[in-house]
Amino acid sequence: MIERTALSAHVRTLARGPGRSRSLTETEAEDAMRIILSGKAPPEAIGALMMLMRFRGESPEEIAGFIRAIHEHLPPWMADLQNDQNKPDLDWPSYAAGRTRGLPYFLLAALLLSQNGVKIFMHGFNSHHSATGSTEQALNILGLKVSTTEAEVKQSLSQYNFAYMPLRSLSQPLYDLINLRDVLGLRSPINTVLRSLNPVHARAAVIGVFHPPYISLQVGATLLMKNGDAIIFKGGGGEAERTPIKDVRMTYTKSGEIKEQVFKALMERGATEETDQTLTLENFAGLWSGEIRNEQAVASVIATAATALFILGKAETIEDAEQQARDFWQTRKVSSMCAG
Repeated sequence: MIERTALSAHVRTLARGPGRSRSLTETEAEDAMRIILSGKAPPEAIGALMMLMRFRGESPEEIAGFIRAIHEHLPPWMADLQNDQNKPDLDWPSYAAGRTRGLPYFLLAALLLSQNGVKIFMHGFNSHHSATGSTEQALNILGLKVSTTEAEVKQSLSQYNFAYMPLRSLSQPLYDLINLRDVLGLRSPINTVLRSLNPVHARAAVIGVFHPPYISLQVGATLLMKNGDAIIFKGGGGEAERTPIKDVRMTYTKSGEIKEQVFKALMERGATEETDQTLTLENFAGLWSGEIRNEQAVASVIATAATALFILGKAETIEDAEQQARDFWQTRKVSSMCAG
C-alpha cells in the first residue's frame, strides 16, 4: 500500500477543485521546498506540485517561500560572502534557454562592469536549449573559467571582480529540479525561483524575463524577500540584456518601493554602419578586442551595463549611467576581459 507523503498535503491544497483549491501561503511553500530538498519526496509528488503551480500561476508568496527554504539549503559560504572583502555588488542570473536567445552581449556588459570595480556573481543554466550556445560556452570562448567551488568563486571575485557558477555546482537538487522540464515538457516555477534567488545576498540584481507578466511576480518576490534591490525587464531572449533599438519599460525596487521608468532606445532600428560585421559565438571575443565592428552589439553592451549601474545607484539618472557605460567601453582594457 502506497502511503501519503508529507508533500501530498500541499498538492491537495493546490488541487482540491473549483472553489476549494488555493495557492500556497509563503509558509506552506517554504515547507514544501524543505521537503523536496530533503530528498524524501517522491518524484510523482514533486511533478504534481510543480505543474499545479504552473497551471494556477505562481504567486509571489510561493516563490518567496521556495527561496527561503533554498537559502537554508545552500552552503553557508554563499551568504557569508557578504562579510567577505570580495562581497558581490550584483547578482546576475542567466537562465534563458529559448530559441530566440541571441549572443550573450549581457556577458560583455558584466565583464565591462567588473573591469571598473563592480563585483558580480553570475549563475545559470541554459546549455541544451539555446541555438546560440550557453553562457558557459561563451565564457570558454572568451578565455574565462567557470567557478565550481567556494575557493574558485572567491579567487575569481578577488582577481577579476567576476565569478560564474553553473547551477550544477551551485546546487545539485536545484539542477535536478530545473531538468524536470525534459520530463514534464514544460518549465516549472523553479525557473522563476532561480532568477530571484540572489544566493550570495548581493545588494542588487538584474533580472531578465521573456514573458512580461512574470515581471510583477519577480518584483513581488523581491519585496517579500528583502534581499537587495532588483531591476526586472523583458530582456533579449529572456536574459538580463537590454535592447538598444527600442524603449524598454523597467520595473525596479528601491528601499521597499516599486518604481517604473522607460529607458529610451540608444539608437534607431537599422541605423547601423555599413562596416558592421556579422557576429557568431566563434568570433564573439572580437567585439571586445575591436577586431569585429558591430554598432548595435556595442550599443547592447552599453545599454545593459548602464541598467546595472542604475540599479546599483552608481548614477542618479539612466542617462548618466549610459554615459558612464560609454566611457567604460571606450577605455576598456582590450588585453583583459576582467579587472586585474
